[in-house]
Amino acid sequence: SDEDSSLRELSSDTVSHIWFDFHAECKKGRWYRLRNLLDEVIPTLDKQGFFCASSQNIGKHLDWTVQHVQNGAIRTNCMDCLDRTNVVQSMFGRYILF
Repeated sequence: SDEDSSLRELSSDTVSHIWFDFHAECKKGRWYRLRNLLDEVIPTLDKQGFFCASSQNIGKHLDWTVQHVQNGAIRTNCMDCLDRTNVVQSMFGRYILF
């Protein structure tokens, strides 16, 4: 079944966990320490790519063309601060965009 094949695709080489103690690493304004996390995640970001599609008006509808397909996702969780979660996610997003 489709569910069985999806579960087979999930393995230790496709799902990983990276521990980063934001508060301890970045306390006292040491924001540059976020680069340590980014350097660790860059190979995964590069491997999974990003999704990009462009559209063109054709009459009354849009014709979409997929230019890049993304094959992964990154989840960020800070146990006590949504702001720190957003800082990390925005750093990953900026890396992909630029």
